[in-house]
Amino acid sequence: MADQDTSPATAAAAASFSVLPSPVKGKADWRTYRPIRLPNGVTICLVHDPQAKTTAAAATVAVGAAFDPRSLSGLAHFTEHMCFLGSEKYPGENDYKSYLAQHGGRSNASTSMHMTTYKFEVLASHAQKALDMFLQFFVAPLFTESGTGREVNAVDSENSKNLTADGRRRLQIFKTLCDPEHYYTKFSTGNAKTLPTESRLGYVRDALLAFHRCHYRPDNLTVVVAGPQSLDELQEWILPVADMSTPSFPAEGDEMTEAERMVHVASRDAPSIQKEDQPEAPEYNQALVPNPSSSSSSPSPPWPFYYTINPLRAMRKLNIMFPLPAVSHVPDRSPSSILSHLLGHEGVGSPFALLQERSWISALSAGSRVTGPDFSVFQVDMSLTEEGEENWEEVVDVILQHCRLIKEAADKNPAELVRDWEETIALSKIFFETGSPSGVYDTAPGLSQSIARYGTEECLSAGRMLNESADTFPLKMLRDFASRLTAENMVIERCSQTAWEKIKNKDDVKRMKEQWYGLDFIVSKIDPAVVKKWRGDPAPLVDAPSLALPRPNRFIPRTLELCDDLPDEAKQGPRIEKPIDPPKLLIDDPTTGRLWHRLDDRYALPKANLTVLVRNAAVSHVKNGDGVWEKDTSASVHASILSSMYYDAMAVDTYDADLAGLYWSLSCGQLGIKVSCGGFSDRMPDLALTIIKNFYSSSEFLQPHYLASAKDRMLRNLRTYFESRRADSHAVYYRDFLMASESLGIDASIEETEKVTMESIQAYHKVLLDNNETLAECFYTGNVSEATAKQFFQDSSAVITSSRSSESSCDSMWIPAAIERRILPGTDFDLHFSSKNPQEENGATMVTYQSSIPGFRGDELSSQESLESTAAIRVISTIIREPLFDELRTKQTLGYIVSSYYDLGFSSPPPGLPYYSVPVDFLVISVLSKKLAPTEVASRIDDFLVTFREQLEAMPQSEIDQYTTALSTKLLKPFQKLSSEAGNQFGKIERYAPEVGSSELPWNSVESLAGAIRHVKRQDLVSHWDRLTHPSSRARVVSHVYGTTHPLDSKRIASSSSNATVVVNSLNDIQALRDRLPIYDNNKSKPNAGTRLRRLMRNHNTWAFGALVGAGVVGWSIYTRSKKSR
Repeated sequence: MADQDTSPATAAAAASFSVLPSPVKGKADWRTYRPIRLPNGVTICLVHDPQAKTTAAAATVAVGAAFDPRSLSGLAHFTEHMCFLGSEKYPGENDYKSYLAQHGGRSNASTSMHMTTYKFEVLASHAQKALDMFLQFFVAPLFTESGTGREVNAVDSENSKNLTADGRRRLQIFKTLCDPEHYYTKFSTGNAKTLPTESRLGYVRDALLAFHRCHYRPDNLTVVVAGPQSLDELQEWILPVADMSTPSFPAEGDEMTEAERMVHVASRDAPSIQKEDQPEAPEYNQALVPNPSSSSSSPSPPWPFYYTINPLRAMRKLNIMFPLPAVSHVPDRSPSSILSHLLGHEGVGSPFALLQERSWISALSAGSRVTGPDFSVFQVDMSLTEEGEENWEEVVDVILQHCRLIKEAADKNPAELVRDWEETIALSKIFFETGSPSGVYDTAPGLSQSIARYGTEECLSAGRMLNESADTFPLKMLRDFASRLTAENMVIERCSQTAWEKIKNKDDVKRMKEQWYGLDFIVSKIDPAVVKKWRGDPAPLVDAPSLALPRPNRFIPRTLELCDDLPDEAKQGPRIEKPIDPPKLLIDDPTTGRLWHRLDDRYALPKANLTVLVRNAAVSHVKNGDGVWEKDTSASVHASILSSMYYDAMAVDTYDADLAGLYWSLSCGQLGIKVSCGGFSDRMPDLALTIIKNFYSSSEFLQPHYLASAKDRMLRNLRTYFESRRADSHAVYYRDFLMASESLGIDASIEETEKVTMESIQAYHKVLLDNNETLAECFYTGNVSEATAKQFFQDSSAVITSSRSSESSCDSMWIPAAIERRILPGTDFDLHFSSKNPQEENGATMVTYQSSIPGFRGDELSSQESLESTAAIRVISTIIREPLFDELRTKQTLGYIVSSYYDLGFSSPPPGLPYYSVPVDFLVISVLSKKLAPTEVASRIDDFLVTFREQLEAMPQSEIDQYTTALSTKLLKPFQKLSSEAGNQFGKIERYAPEVGSSELPWNSVESLAGAIRHVKRQDLVSHWDRLTHPSSRARVVSHVYGTTHPLDSKRIASSSSNATVVVNSLNDIQALRDRLPIYDNNKSKPNAGTRLRRLMRNHNTWAFGALVGAGVVGWSIYTRSKKSR
């Protein structure tokens, strides 16, 4: 249905506006919309969301990297960065971000090939000024010389961060194989070389200004503002952009500067993405074409061909790509969407089912890789097994056979295709009508981009097939597209270390190098005899009689009616503002477990969420000779492989459920065996019970080919864990290995994984199910009655208990859970490691402060001291974020990633002690930098923290109140999705139910925390800041990881270490150290408690066995220097 809110009160004010068609929206969408166009051409959509506590805005400019001049790659992206650094009305570079930070806000931006989108969110009561500051980006940005010179470092750092991402690397190589004259091949990110501000600052700034004048025009701009304000009020707020005039940019034939001419020429390289500029039938301008240029250096041999990439992560990717015409102008009848469904299907008769059965693939997806306004590239992307790698030509053959089957059906018997089309229409309409809105921060940018593409009327419904039927089936287009899915119109990507090793030394290949990342890849011809087989001439490589079109979907909801137990007033529509009632404990059986239930009365949707956690220590522990559970690497490895095998085994049978909006997962993790389901409530009990039965009552999924695939994936991930990740990921790993891990490290996991056999996985499955020390926590919420919930719990409990060979002994069971180790106050740990990723230029510095006071759990479970501590640390984490970013990222330009945040862990006791779960509060600062070595970055962080304390001490209480009001308001923001609400409530059940039962579960802990935050005073912040960060009381871990730009320097480490610092340089010695750290419990640590630990370390000479060798560190050493601790 469409709705339009144009009250008479604003008729005069809106007289000069053009009223645009209102969006078609679903029944579950409680928002109202007012789309208008200003006289200057700006398209505006105002959104009234009565449930929102914040206001968000987004602006999409219909320009992106496709319009970059070739001589200044990354100019569109650079313009996006520069717009944040002040305007004529608000000239301070940090004015905008500082204002948002004070009022619970956040912001971001992104640049794609055809669009640049900016967005922000802020507390609703402070939105008007924030919106005015935001709109000035487009009216009158400054683009100062100093900002231009500095911000290019941020762009360069962002590009450096991308160098270790396989997805980015694969994209750049794919672009290299496209027509070099096509706009799609432009290097979108940019770097310090393509934007040479050091040597040509004036030229780059002139180009920035010219690019902004040329493209940041009112008619190129779409703005969305969404919040709880009335539409009339929001309309008043957008007046600044009404004053935006069309910049004076020379027309064709006029005199132009060098920068203007360059920008003008590039502006004609690509078509506009905006709907109003799109013809009904776009001219076909394909980027991926045979022999893309007449140059002799063209990398493409005759089609089909394949190219091979050596990835950083251990993967075996086979990607088949077909260049196709554009589809963006037909979102509801896209033949690519139909092909995506038919080729990407995983049910019976699908290519996935056949290839998985033959142990050739573990995953398959199909869809558009690139969707431009004038071309598209369709891909079938597969993850191969080791056997599939050996038979990759046969895998391609199966895909091409299915392509021919689709083509034959379209040509000779389209009835089955039409039936499937009608089924897709029905499901699409259900999803549209029952989809509740996202938060305004997610809504605004998606809506602004969609309006630019599809116009205001279809911005919510494009692609939802609301007006489609059997009569509108796009048979002609489908036949055309299907006819292009042939070997002659195909390029294949092989992204695999194994494939690379086999081909890198061959002579009959073409070795290439990508321009921007410097990546090597190899282009190869395909044997004509194989191509002939791929055509089915005279017969295909693989006999595949099982291939067929999808069967009717048996999981489509039979009813969308709401539960009869629901009061009539709750059936009328969503009531997001209604307080959430706590779940009811319907069953508390000491032999089976607990059933918690909540009938949803807030969303009025036919959906539910179900979680069953079977607490089972045998998942990752074994009992020792004394009958005490101990952490076991082999058990943990078997758990991961077992759950992966089960998912693979169930993929074909449950794929239709996923298509019909029913999602499931089963994991064997630290707490036990967890089964989760979400989606439409109608068939959920049947699906969930099937998942549990097939795991507990059957061993049919324990097949060799599932084991081989799961084991192979795990080994590849483990073996390339360090080589394929960024330095900041390494920093997290080393820190957590010290503070929260019980594992023996990746090498131990690899060793145990290699030992896994069919016999061992079968034995593990039996031990897991036979463990009689288990207890289930079941939470069923949503559109489900108590009777249905009880019946499911009884049925599932019967399945679980029947798998055991003996009676339950829950009274004596140990509850497995996460741990955190306590860093004793007055102790600093410095971790120093080299990145094992050979492509990593950046170093990482992660500073973590652990609170000595346990975190707040709830009024009945925690002390007032814990409440005040958590409140203060949360406020400090909010206040520090923006000044840290401004100093280290904007002014010092240390790197693209400069962040600080509040982190939360949970700790529980080891076996033999009564269960508890205590929160642990952390303040974390993280920097990824190529500019300075990690030790120097740590020094810069320390310097900043000194000045920050001074700022904190001098901060007016009125300013602090702004932060506390914003934070408390955000904490009390109501859930808008059932899944989020259910996850929050089950988290409390999971952590606290074994300790306190049902009577004292802290359902409303967030209300108490928000109240305490509102009353935080400056002296509270200073006091807790000193406790958290002063050398005498802090519990700090600094994780340093060194990249290739600044390698690990042993002498620098020694000279920078203080007498209060414990320096650790190897995983073995982290293990030795953590064995001496206590588990974090519910008691407060005393200041200077770390002195005894340090004395013990100094006296324990056998610990200091490390030696510094070359640029690396072997073992670990403790330095006692006279240098004063910061």
